Amino acid sequence: MQEKLSQIGNASNPAHQLITLFAAYSTISEGLKAELELLLKLRELKKDHHLVKQGEYCNHFYFLVKGILVSTTNKNNKQLTSFIIPDRNFVTSVSGMYGYKPSEDSIFAIENSLLVSLHAKDMLYFYQQYPEMNIIMRCIMERCFQEAHERSNMIRLGTAKEKYQYLLASIPDHIGRIPLSHQANYLDIRQETLQRVNKELDIESDQVQCAHLLAKLDTHISQHKNFLQETITLKKLARILEIPAHQLNHLIRNRHNKSFIQFIHSLKIDLVKKRLENIANWKHFTLEALGAEAGFRSRSVFFSEFKKHTGMSPGEYARKSGQSR
Repeated sequence: MQEKLSQIGNASNPAHQLITLFAAYSTISEGLKAELELLLKLRELKKDHHLVKQGEYCNHFYFLVKGILVSTTNKNNKQLTSFIIPDRNFVTSVSGMYGYKPSEDSIFAIENSLLVSLHAKDMLYFYQQYPEMNIIMRCIMERCFQEAHERSNMIRLGTAKEKYQYLLASIPDHIGRIPLSHQANYLDIRQETLQRVNKELDIESDQVQCAHLLAKLDTHISQHKNFLQETITLKKLARILEIPAHQLNHLIRNRHNKSFIQFIHSLKIDLVKKRLENIANWKHFTLEALGAEAGFRSRSVFFSEFKKHTGMSPGEYARKSGQSR
């Protein structure tokens, strides 16, 4: 269960952060606060070092201030990743809670980590002496059970893509710090399958991003008609749209199969075609003037580009549209 400490309070040290977090669930008496400040301890855990090993007793509850832990269990010579625990989460051995029996899981750090610890006997003492601690831990456990239930359903019923999307939604800020092997094992899918799903989602994300940028391009051109400017260049338009020039060029080529210049010419020609299709409103313009109004610098370029795009001259197009010049 992840808690955003920065959203709860600005505590001066990790132990105070945890106390502030507890206070979000229930009012904390001065007595409990004082004893927590006395009994909470900091523990540093280096990368690849264990918090607890399978078969050992876990006598502490932990709050992971910084880092990432992985919980695994070995059965029939097969290692299973049971939990991935990013920072700002509560940690203990679920199977060996309170140190009553050996842990069925190993918990270790995959990067340097910092934890706040509380001994199990102190937790039991707090339950007896301070009713609010029962409320606090009940709320925390309820959240943990809900998340475990969601994960169980997703792992059993979800597709590989749905499983990975669930993981992304659960720990979006940490996914890049977790080895792919642990992600795949945790989701109960093959690593090759996870790599394929990753690529599919990257493509979908690229498609969404491309659609957004193309819509931005279309809206801007529709509103500002930059193609009418003789001095318009790829770099200038990219700067206006706040898109890298190479990316804008790539978008135009992929969508229109045209270079930037060809794309601009096609916009100019489309404008002239609309004028010719409604020639009654433009009868005071010569064909050359229509080309100049669309941004063509010379008659020859205008006529050449128009024929290239339509297969006929401007005059022929006007006549075909039923509006003889």
